[in-house]
Amino acid sequence: MKRALAGSLLLLTAVAGCGTAQETSSSGKELEVLYKVEPTWPYLEKMLGNAKKEYEAAHPGVKIKLTPVQGNNEAYYTKLALLNRSPDSAPDLYYHDTFQVNADVAAGKLAPLDDYLAKWPDWSTQFPDSVKQAAKGGDGKIYGVPISTDTRGLWYQKDVFAKAGLPVPWEPKTWNDVLTAARTIKQKLPGVIPFSMYSAKIHGEASTMQGFEMLLYGTPGGTLYDETQKKWVAGGKNFTDALTFVNTIYREELGPKQADAHNAKLGDKVTLEWFPAAKLGISLDGAWASSAWKPAGTKPWAEWTQKIGWTPMPTQNGEAPGAVSMSGGWVMAMSAYTKHKQEAFDFITTATNKENSMAYSVGTGDLAARKDVAADPKYSADNPSVKFWTDLASVTHYRPAFEAYPKVSAQVQEAMEAVMTGSRTPEEATASYAKALPAAVGGPGKVLAR
Repeated sequence: MKRALAGSLLLLTAVAGCGTAQETSSSGKELEVLYKVEPTWPYLEKMLGNAKKEYEAAHPGVKIKLTPVQGNNEAYYTKLALLNRSPDSAPDLYYHDTFQVNADVAAGKLAPLDDYLAKWPDWSTQFPDSVKQAAKGGDGKIYGVPISTDTRGLWYQKDVFAKAGLPVPWEPKTWNDVLTAARTIKQKLPGVIPFSMYSAKIHGEASTMQGFEMLLYGTPGGTLYDETQKKWVAGGKNFTDALTFVNTIYREELGPKQADAHNAKLGDKVTLEWFPAAKLGISLDGAWASSAWKPAGTKPWAEWTQKIGWTPMPTQNGEAPGAVSMSGGWVMAMSAYTKHKQEAFDFITTATNKENSMAYSVGTGDLAARKDVAADPKYSADNPSVKFWTDLASVTHYRPAFEAYPKVSAQVQEAMEAVMTGSRTPEEATASYAKALPAAVGGPGKVLAR
């Protein structure tokens, strides 16, 4: 799916100043909105700032308090979990990664939105059913309004490919095709990093989703959760094969150096440094990667549409449907603790209206959650890759939407990093994952041995 872990002191900062549905000194209502921000990723803050002005103008009795969390996704998740421990510190509204929705539903942290959504025309007319599923709880209720969705695939540097004698356009059909291209770049261009992917624990869900799951779900029948038997899959050949790809990248020195692979800012190195300087051949990443290069991005690069190519990640041996992708996204969610639910929901509708959604999607490079945004020519005006990433929805997969998923994801990251560093073989890391899985999902009865 995008950034340096903050220290524990940072995570504790300003907790005392947070709280749900506070009354302002003028006896009006105040709603606190928690969100993440980074110097190279200002788009959400801009969108929420616009929504605040718009909302307060239409609701003179309500003030919006925007509370930013500096740092990458993992820092944000940690701060949100800390604040959500108590109704007194929980924000009224927050930017929420869809993979964490069900865990918070199970913990009673989120308010269902169905009654409010039924009265909001945009929900039935502008949000596709596939997008709505992202915020659906195990009880069938909706717990957030999508801000974005996404897909994942391969980006490649055309100048690097040309110098290495590789074809452009590049259309790999198997994992071996990808590895062969990386090996060719290493042989022909010693100063260039052949291939980059997230595989360290510091990158959290990016390692699980952009890295491991893009491999696992490209193997025949590969999955973390068996829908037929309703059990989590304990390793197996597919799991080991995915880790073997990771092992090949790092044992053959086809990936970034270990220091860079462990750098929380690896994504910025890829988009802001290595690709523009033709120091990287291939990156396994998401649709949003090009956002930095747009005219209003953090590092405008007018030539990116000529210098960068995009292509699907192939399945392991070219099995149908031939390519694989993973989709996730973020939602605006409402705290179960807020005392002003109607006012909070009204802010959600403002933040996710067409204008604000358009500004966010154009800035981030994420795929639009709304139909009217996707249909607007401004949405793809300066990004010729949008159709490609949108069309990957035909081969995409979604993470298992269960309460235990975040704990499973953490175990996947343990396995990936162990293989990346060479401390375990793929087989050893798979065995360790299988051993740890029952405790993560609630007991051996919820695990399917492979």
